[in-house]
Amino acid sequence: MTVPLPTVVEQRAIAVALSDVDALLGKLDAFIAKKRDLKQAAMQQLLTGQTRLPGFSGEWEVKRFGEVAVPRKDRIDPRKAGVQEFCIELEHIEQGTGCLAGSGSTGEESSLKSVFHAEDVLFGKLRAYLRKYWLADRSGVCSTEIWALVANRDLVAPVFLFQVVTLAPFIEAASTAYGTHMPRSDWNVVKNYEVAIPKLEEQTAIATILSDMDSELSALEARRDKTRALKQGMMQELLTGRIRLV
Repeated sequence: MTVPLPTVVEQRAIAVALSDVDALLGKLDAFIAKKRDLKQAAMQQLLTGQTRLPGFSGEWEVKRFGEVAVPRKDRIDPRKAGVQEFCIELEHIEQGTGCLAGSGSTGEESSLKSVFHAEDVLFGKLRAYLRKYWLADRSGVCSTEIWALVANRDLVAPVFLFQVVTLAPFIEAASTAYGTHMPRSDWNVVKNYEVAIPKLEEQTAIATILSDMDSELSALEARRDKTRALKQGMMQELLTGRIRLV
């Protein structure tokens, strides 16, 4: 295998340029980790009532989870109902981010699917410790291994419900599962999980703050991914001699 080699001086200049990008990537990773830790701390404080937002007071009500949300029971058989263009499987939900990595559509051989609507909270009940959840922004169908949780809007706003299911205590409750090789969350356990909830106005205010933090994290991660792609392009050009440094 032949390797194109410039002079040692040029090699060092190329290495310095790539190392600078590596340093930037490292700083972005550290900044993202710090922001993620700050969001976790904010969630712990705001979603439990330990810290209150200005203008809000009064005791929070403690409810069983089954009072504030229930899994949607609607099912559809794609083999009879035809192709469903927007289908979410577990692999389409990113782990721990609340974002989608993609979507699919059903085919003639697709199995039974659950129906969900906009503002349902999708929660992966198979291996709940993988932390797969998404606040639906449109209607569609999903794997029956996913709960489509419908908020009781007299008690809880969907955006607040979504934040609740991301908390470690809820994940722990949902991880109390049946089955050994394919552990699934037990609704009989989850429905008795106790959750403290404020008035709807305070829920919305809390959810807005946390959503803004999520948006900031997403922007930082997009910048990091763009920088990583830029580095790959630089390597391809600089390490082959297609582009020369000044």
